[in-house]
Amino acid sequence: MSQVTPWAEHSRMDRRVLLAREFFEVTLAEVIPFVSDEATWYDFDYLEAVELAAIVESHFGVALEESRLALPFWQLLDFLAANRTRAEG
Repeated sequence: MSQVTPWAEHSRMDRRVLLAREFFEVTLAEVIPFVSDEATWYDFDYLEAVELAAIVESHFGVALEESRLALPFWQLLDFLAANRTRAEG
């Protein structure tokens, strides 16, 4: 008998799949994690906050305060999209 563990809600993340993919590409994630709607950066972090802030500033043109990392990840992505000063890609 196979028991499948259900996934946490992820509809908000599903609507941001392109921005999430861009984020993981520029931060050089070795593995793209499953990110539920409740997850924050701290649930899957693989960079120091200072290093992440430098990458975000360089790629998105957004100054990233460490307090933003405690937001649900989809809200962090929305913040980056709304405040970016550098073009995509």
